[in-house]
Amino acid sequence: MIRNTIVTIAATLVIIAVNLNADVVHWPLFVILLSALVIGYLEPKKGWISAIQLIVGIFAGFYLAQFLGIEAKFPNINQFSTYISPLPCLFGGFMGSFFSKTLHQK
Repeated sequence: MIRNTIVTIAATLVIIAVNLNADVVHWPLFVILLSALVIGYLEPKKGWISAIQLIVGIFAGFYLAQFLGIEAKFPNINQFSTYISPLPCLFGGFMGSFFSKTLHQK
């Protein structure tokens, strides 16, 4: 579980950096989905906890950046990708756990 928390924190930092510097909405959503897939693959049974940690981290980073006055390159894209992030996080976590269970079946 500690390994997954470290992966979640690293993924959150990457997502926040991509969110702040993205000029199209596709890159942040791609990074969010890819991170959630990795988290779901690493922890197929309790990956939803890490997915919720990822969602909370994304929202915390968004509001912390606003509080600290860090300006996004395109604020509308930053806001949209933050507010839509629970969908790809939860879907990616589910699909990652599905792939993990499928590949490790006996």
